[in-house]
Amino acid sequence: MYLSKVLITGSACRNPYEIHRVLWKLFPEHADASRDFLFRVERAGQQQAEVLMQSLQQPIELCNESRILACRDYLPILREGQRLRFLLVANPVKTISDEDGRQNAKGDVKKCRIPLIKDEERRAWFERKIAAAASVDTLLIDKQLPLCFRKNKDRNVGKIQPIMYQGTLHIQNVEALMNLIRCGIGPAKAFGCGLLSLARA
Repeated sequence: MYLSKVLITGSACRNPYEIHRVLWKLFPEHADASRDFLFRVERAGQQQAEVLMQSLQQPIELCNESRILACRDYLPILREGQRLRFLLVANPVKTISDEDGRQNAKGDVKKCRIPLIKDEERRAWFERKIAAAASVDTLLIDKQLPLCFRKNKDRNVGKIQPIMYQGTLHIQNVEALMNLIRCGIGPAKAFGCGLLSLARA
């Protein structure tokens, strides 16, 4: 894996979906593949955004909308029982059935995701997601500014309420934790959610 710091410039900075689109251009040889990178916006303004990106492929700078500020190999050395600090910006939601019983093309009742509002629900969501990999020692939850976005030329504006989780954990299962690092945690990964960062405690 690779860990990169990327600077995005121009109008893309005002739309999280466009940031995702610009990042995808850093992998021209894999343009038709499934997304295999995660990212988090560290700093953002009207004309530029600094992004931390984790990817399976090494990014290649080809367009003038982005600049790779730094890139290094990233392979965490983990062991069971190790205590680490963590940081995650995520989109904690729950899935419910359509109240009116509307059906999808297959005839199943439609499902929709709704954000978790209460801190205890958000805490329980994170603890469930990490349970197979680690035990949580300390956990702080901080509501972030909402992310508003448009997909392509869609006039409808979508909104996500990201939550920052940070604290300390003890590793219980290295393989399960590595899977969370590679795949991310929770939905809205195309909008900068799901990247789990770890550091020595």
